[in-house]
Amino acid sequence: LMQFNKIKNLFIASSKFAKDLSGKEKIIDSLTDAILKQKTCYVKYHSFYDDKIKNFKIDPLHFFENKGGLYVFVNTTRFKEIRKLAVERIEELKITDASFRYPKKFNPEERLNAAFDIVDDEPIQVKICFSADQARYIRERKWAVDQKITNKRDGSIVLELNTSGWDDVKRWVLSYGYQAKVLKPEKLRKEIIAEYSKSFNQYK
Repeated sequence: LMQFNKIKNLFIASSKFAKDLSGKEKIIDSLTDAILKQKTCYVKYHSFYDDKIKNFKIDPLHFFENKGGLYVFVNTTRFKEIRKLAVERIEELKITDASFRYPKKFNPEERLNAAFDIVDDEPIQVKICFSADQARYIRERKWAVDQKITNKRDGSIVLELNTSGWDDVKRWVLSYGYQAKVLKPEKLRKEIIAEYSKSFNQYK
């Protein structure tokens, strides 16, 4: 215990940008119990996608963290697929007596690595040119399992990656401003141009 406390004192956890999980302690405890005992649950969930409260059964599989938010992989009976639920959007949860079997073909690490951020949808091939100023920061991180970096004479680089999560990729590119330029796909390139046009018009 003493050694653990010494190690813990070496790290500082930041709550900046963290999602508010206050009041969700019982839900987190119940989810933990259900994962360990492999018990099916009933949930009442606030879906931000269509702003509706939905009730359905889940087989909770794994917790994971993303940008200060706590999520859980669940196998859904109603939708017949594995989904990611944000814990703070679970309004009610009840553990049932029914047990479930862990899905044989599900690999949580592989699923997380396939998506650029939190959303995993149709796979996309992206090609982005980053300025020389940003090149060193892009090189030092792994953005996708399947990626390629090409150096250019002026110090800029071209990053090619296969990933998923169209809107997540778009927001990421926009965060670099003029120092990132989408080369392909053309549809994403046009959406980026449209976003900059809207921003420009706001400041007129």
